[in-house]
Amino acid sequence: MSIRSIRRVKGAMTIGALTAGLLGGAAVFASPAAAAYAGHCNVNQVTSVGVTPGYSITRPAYMSESGSRTANCWMDYGSRGFGVEWLQFTLNSCYGFDLATDGEFGSKTRTALASAQQQERITADGIYGTQSRQYLKFPRYREITRDRSGCESVD
Repeated sequence: MSIRSIRRVKGAMTIGALTAGLLGGAAVFASPAAAAYAGHCNVNQVTSVGVTPGYSITRPAYMSESGSRTANCWMDYGSRGFGVEWLQFTLNSCYGFDLATDGEFGSKTRTALASAQQQERITADGIYGTQSRQYLKFPRYREITRDRSGCESVD
C-alpha cells in the first residue's frame, strides 16, 4: 500500500470518527420524545399495577395509530390534548390547584406541575415525563364500583 493510500484511509477513518462522534452527540441532545418516549400523552390509561390492591389509578398515556397504549409519554409547554386535560384534572384533584381543564399546557399548568413535582421531591422542571409518571399522585378509584377514593402514586 502506498503512502498516499494510507493517508486516504487515515483521512477517511478520521472523518468517519468525527461523523460518528457528532451523530452520537446529537442523540444526547435529542428531544425527550425521540430519546426515550413513545410520544406526547394523548389519552389516559387505567392501571392497577403498583397500586393498593382493589384500586386503580388513571394517568396520562400515549396511544399509537395501532391502538396500543403506553404510559411512557411526555408533555411540556405547548402540548395539547386529552393527556394534558387529564394532567390538569389530576393537578386539581390531587394537589389542590384550580386549573382550567382545557387541554392546553400553558404557563399555569407548567407552574402547577413544577409545584407538584417539588412536593414529591422530584425534578421540578414543569415537564411531564418518567419521574412525574412514577411519583406524582393520580386519582384513585375502587376497581369494582369505580368510586373515587383519593389519590395515589405507583410504587
